[in-house]
Amino acid sequence: MKKLILFFACSCFLYAGYSQSPRLVMLEEFTSATCGPCVSKNAQFHTWQTQNPDKFTSIYYHVNWPVAGDPMNLDNPGEASTRVSYYMAPTNMYVPYSVLDGNYYNGSAGGWNMATIDNRLAVPSPFEIQLQHQVSTGQDTVFSTILVKCTQNVSASMTAHNVIIEKWIHFAYAPCASSNGERDFYNVMKKMLPGSGGTTLPLSMVTGDYVLIEGMWKVGTVYSFAEVASVGFVQDKGTKEIYQTANSSAGPLTLPYNNDLQVLDVVNIPPKTCNNNLSPQVRIRNNGSNPVTSMTVKYKINDGALNSFTWNGNLGSMQKTVVTLPGYLFDLLPQNKLTVYSTDPNNTSDQYPKNDTLEFNFTPAPLSTAQIKVAIRTDNSPQETTWEIKNSLDVVVASGGPYPEANKLYQQTYTMPQADCYSFTIKDTGGNGICCSNGNGGYEVSSNGATIKQGGSFGYSELSEFRMEAPVSVSEVSIRNPLIVYPNPMDGPARVSFYMKQSGDVQMSLYSAFGQLVNSRLLGYMNAGQHTTKLDNSNLQPGVYILQVNTGTEVYSRKVSVIK
Repeated sequence: MKKLILFFACSCFLYAGYSQSPRLVMLEEFTSATCGPCVSKNAQFHTWQTQNPDKFTSIYYHVNWPVAGDPMNLDNPGEASTRVSYYMAPTNMYVPYSVLDGNYYNGSAGGWNMATIDNRLAVPSPFEIQLQHQVSTGQDTVFSTILVKCTQNVSASMTAHNVIIEKWIHFAYAPCASSNGERDFYNVMKKMLPGSGGTTLPLSMVTGDYVLIEGMWKVGTVYSFAEVASVGFVQDKGTKEIYQTANSSAGPLTLPYNNDLQVLDVVNIPPKTCNNNLSPQVRIRNNGSNPVTSMTVKYKINDGALNSFTWNGNLGSMQKTVVTLPGYLFDLLPQNKLTVYSTDPNNTSDQYPKNDTLEFNFTPAPLSTAQIKVAIRTDNSPQETTWEIKNSLDVVVASGGPYPEANKLYQQTYTMPQADCYSFTIKDTGGNGICCSNGNGGYEVSSNGATIKQGGSFGYSELSEFRMEAPVSVSEVSIRNPLIVYPNPMDGPARVSFYMKQSGDVQMSLYSAFGQLVNSRLLGYMNAGQHTTKLDNSNLQPGVYILQVNTGTEVYSRKVSVIK
């Protein structure tokens, strides 16, 4: 999955009275190497942009009509098509087609000129945008970071787009069979990060708030890495207005604050877990211009105690570190929340505390049988994909990959050795998952026909957990554990197993977490020894309850959770 980091703010409304920013106008041009009229228009627009680089920039989307075969469309047809559908009606699709700032001008490429740009340029923008692009040493990955800073209060449904382009593509010969004669193409869209939908921004931002989005593209076709760059813009989802745009540079970003920490994500806890003693690993980035040598990280799970951990090290500007926090024991509820925040970088105040806190929600892991089926459909790089299943002692009990064939389904069933909490981790060494930027792969982990986890769109890895519980037996019951509920948490009827030291009448009662009696059932006279009965939760709401079994001489209690 691509790394995306959002810094957001409280609700407000767009209004005048705050400073605004100079505007750079965005031209989105739809074209094709098979389109005759596109030749002169593309040449004219490139001349205008070269002469007026401080007024507008551009992205050219290549389509597969009027005749299919444009090689730049074939490099990424899906995202170009999505952008076509965003602007053009199905009954009125043609090239060359121009869009200026989303909704300022939308139509024939011959319907605008530099006066149109100048008129739009006179309208100030509520944002500033910076972009940085970098190409990896091995020239197999392009990284692009966009920083959007609010300079006027804004309340709207907004999207930030980060688009990798190739500024100039030159062909020594006609690039396709139905060529229009063009051999030079400019600002060609290569990849939209993380996809054509962009990244949703907060509904409200106030002056000084900012959003920082990191993206990466595992390179497809690039004709010249010296021409790789990126263009970013902020667009209103409803009106399609583009508020601001910017070109990238290879130099560092100018960060808004000197001392600014951000808790980015939780690394090691899946959305569904069977562990009630967690040592959270959180990724923290230094978003300030000053290096950080110390910080305090505070955290809690649900309504438990707030723990504090002091980190020491050396974290440079824009660098990240994974902080492993001490173990936290808690009751695993149907709904759980980890709250973690950073404070005191270098024993001083964080200048932008709005991005310090992260809340991570998780639920109990699904139950499984002993039989686990793993199905993998590979993408275009099957050699990058591996997976493994580990038990609670971190021992690998099953694994697979790398795979020899692309776009092929591999599936096999494995037997888990014993009741335990298991983790399934799928990895992609390319860092782009197995769907969708490098093929249309996917995976599914299931048990007895029930899906435990499925997906395909991730970064370098994705983690999920499941639990297999053993049937209750007499040998499991002792004086220290006289009451067992299986499964727990339960999403259907459960079995209640209890041990009686002496014979007598047995009453089973269920109470809410607040001590209110929910239901009660007289089980009757029972002899001493082991007994098993059914607990029906069909009429219960999800939540935590206290199960109580009164044998006449002993009263046993156990906390149970209902999930549905």
